[in-house]
Amino acid sequence: MDILYYIGIGINFFLLLILITKKGKTLADFILAAWLFFIGIHTILYVLSLQPASESTIHWIVGVSAPFILVHGPFLYLYTAASTNAFSFKKKTWLFHFWPFVGSILTLMPLYLMSAKEKMDLYNSDGAAYQNFNSGLLIFIYVTGLIYIFLSFHLLRKHKKNIGNQFSYEEKINLNWLRYLIYGLLVIWIIIIVLKKNSLIYGSGVVFVTILGYLGIRQVGIFGMNEAQLINETGQTDLLTDPINTESQPVEAEIPKKKYANSGITIEQANEIHQQLIQLMETEKFYTEPELSLNILAAKLSVHPNYLSQVINEKEGVSFFDYINTLRVNEFKRLIQEKDQSQFTLISIAYDCGFNSKSSFYKNFKKVTGQSPTDYINQLNIN
Repeated sequence: MDILYYIGIGINFFLLLILITKKGKTLADFILAAWLFFIGIHTILYVLSLQPASESTIHWIVGVSAPFILVHGPFLYLYTAASTNAFSFKKKTWLFHFWPFVGSILTLMPLYLMSAKEKMDLYNSDGAAYQNFNSGLLIFIYVTGLIYIFLSFHLLRKHKKNIGNQFSYEEKINLNWLRYLIYGLLVIWIIIIVLKKNSLIYGSGVVFVTILGYLGIRQVGIFGMNEAQLINETGQTDLLTDPINTESQPVEAEIPKKKYANSGITIEQANEIHQQLIQLMETEKFYTEPELSLNILAAKLSVHPNYLSQVINEKEGVSFFDYINTLRVNEFKRLIQEKDQSQFTLISIAYDCGFNSKSSFYKNFKKVTGQSPTDYINQLNIN
């Protein structure tokens, strides 16, 4: 089993090196790098604690790695927050999440300052002097770990809802990979609570960090360059970029306020925006842009995103996501009756309508029509 830990340490720091040298790092990347560093140190300290106890090795065995388990929950939460654009580095409240880690180190400081002989006596007595502390620490680890996993899931649920209000697509930004990582850490926490076997805990940790580093390095920014380019093509403002978070992200409150931004929207203004929207969709078929977002469409119409979202919600009775994908489905239905089906595949036509994946097309088509594309076409052929 020891060789697995050494392999895990090597993979950990190799992934950390790749991440550090990655171009265009986001805030999530910086948090992931810090997390990988702490995971690497934690694993090294655990490997050192496996040595036979002696006065020359006892300093690595007694209590050194214990506090490090308290950093993984906070890092998971902060990484999830940064990946969903729900975290600001400028707000120092994020430091609060690490006070249990720092507090446990301060509490154990008398232990760390003991002589080798004193630590050997403590080790031979199975840590009798620290039994109450160990029990309390374990309970605290169990509770905080599960709380941070729950909070991370909560952030992902909010993110999924935000996708419907801001984007016309889910691919690359649904963060399902991050959901799987949270499930993975939940499994490790269950092993910690139920099985309490270090070999399983750290063995699964090696697998987890490999997947974490690989997926984290491959992550795609929620607000990418395509959005910035499309907004610039319309002659509107550039997306703002946080000086630390190099990931482009529209800051809704900072978008220059257009015609309706300084006052409450009236019925007449809402109707005007709605008519402009309908005309744009009919004449330019703007919904065929695969990565269309609310901000891009608002910039095209010279309307503040808040008002455009309100108009779509009130006038169409659906979210931005459903509104755009309904138009795409209707366009597909129109094209399928005009094109020679022997020369075009369903997916190629779906791409022409703005869908950027087969799964997205099938999912939205069934949601709008209540039947699959194949059943719909078969029905057309029968009629």
